Amino acid sequence: MSEDWQQPVTIKPIGVVVSDFHEFTQATNYDSESVIAIREDLTDALIGLEHFSHIHVMYYQHRRKDWQKAMGLSQTDEQVLTMPLSGEPTCKGIYTTRTPARPSGIGSCVAELVKRDQNRLTVRGLDAFDGTSVLDIKIYIPRYDSFPLADAPLHWCSRHGMDVTSRLLHWDTMNVGLTLGLRAGARAMRELGVARGEASRATVAGGHFFAQGIEGTTGCSILHGAMAFEDKSRDMGLWLLQLEAQGKTATIRMNDRLYAGADEVIAMADDILFASVEVA
Repeated sequence: MSEDWQQPVTIKPIGVVVSDFHEFTQATNYDSESVIAIREDLTDALIGLEHFSHIHVMYYQHRRKDWQKAMGLSQTDEQVLTMPLSGEPTCKGIYTTRTPARPSGIGSCVAELVKRDQNRLTVRGLDAFDGTSVLDIKIYIPRYDSFPLADAPLHWCSRHGMDVTSRLLHWDTMNVGLTLGLRAGARAMRELGVARGEASRATVAGGHFFAQGIEGTTGCSILHGAMAFEDKSRDMGLWLLQLEAQGKTATIRMNDRLYAGADEVIAMADDILFASVEVA
């Protein structure tokens, strides 16, 4: 193995993005058009490109710090290696996401090539900001670049309402939140002295799978009107369960922390999981 593989690599950009996409507050619109202005000395390298419908675009993520700030992540020079899972008090590695915080700083996108005018490429669906340096482009060939049967975790990037979430169970994407819900529901039932199906109503604030775990334990479900749910997936410090039965209410508030997996949640003592447990 070569000893210089970790040395910095210098790449001269081949062009720049001209776009109305300026701020992280703007939602990415994959129907919008933008322009890639290629260096004039590379114009001849584009001959024939207009016959292709799509291209791979590789670019430099020059605004990664802005993105980290918008996401509430550390803005130090440290690499961002993990990302919080939406709706889950756990995280996943950066290479299992498509977030704009790659350790290499290289972003990529498949964009539709609308037209070529000399060295200017009009594209649709490019998710790069105005002023982004383009490092390379490559033609998109469906036979080689599309794999319809490729594996990915179920509902990897989906967002659903609770009525749908109640029917979508996949351990790889919900194991911590579900297990926390199971623990919270079981503790609330013990406090009230009831079994599954005997509580009249649950009020839940938290992630969808947290609520799913409470549903599984208590039998209170949003599907038949026995659960009120408020999505607080991004702030675990606000997660709580209020379980009503026989004229009493058990209120459980969760501690704000991350967990490595369901096994850790199962093994932990209640005073570590729960910030408070009250019955009134």
